[in-house]
Amino acid sequence: MKVLLCLALCGVLAFAGSIRRAEFDAHTVLSEIDQHPFGNALVSLIAVHLSTNGPLEEIVVLLNQLRAGLTKSQEEDDENNRTNQASCEENIRNFQQQITTLTAQRNENIKLRDITQASLNVAEKDLRETINALNLNQQRLTQGQAQRDQEHNEYTTALSEHQQGIKALDGAIQLLNHLQSGTSFIQLKKRFERVTSELLETQKNSRNGHLYSCLLYTS
Repeated sequence: MKVLLCLALCGVLAFAGSIRRAEFDAHTVLSEIDQHPFGNALVSLIAVHLSTNGPLEEIVVLLNQLRAGLTKSQEEDDENNRTNQASCEENIRNFQQQITTLTAQRNENIKLRDITQASLNVAEKDLRETINALNLNQQRLTQGQAQRDQEHNEYTTALSEHQQGIKALDGAIQLLNHLQSGTSFIQLKKRFERVTSELLETQKNSRNGHLYSCLLYTS
């Protein structure tokens, strides 16, 4: 606006000799323009020309050159602005597309998260059930091992008793065979006492000791 006022001022000053009543308005405009750095430079330039009686045409040429430069600069700025606007619009479209794509990806990830969470819940439930079953089987295994050890001990004890009983019975059978073959009791007395002692010991230690009672009673 001040540039336009300055140009108008130059026109007024060019015709100051013919239109004197505009002198007061020109001074007012000059005062306003002088407050602006660019306007101050123009006013100073005009004042120099006026003080030296220099032609105003030079100022007009200078202002026209300045106007041309400003016009060109404005055109370049306009072109840059259009380029920037187009670039910004393109960026906005790209950002909007990216937002749409990322939003879709986010929604898919949310769905996948929900599915994964549901699967995780099922897996955790299955894991708890498996652990409970494992603990139960471990408990049963411990009980089974204890039962197996008990039965093995019982078997070992019974085997020892049976072996001891078989040995004692074998001795008794051999003793009876000798008696039947005509060997005198006097000759077999020590052996008879040993067999009797073995049978008594077997009866005492065996859970089936009552089976030997008839032999001992008979002997």
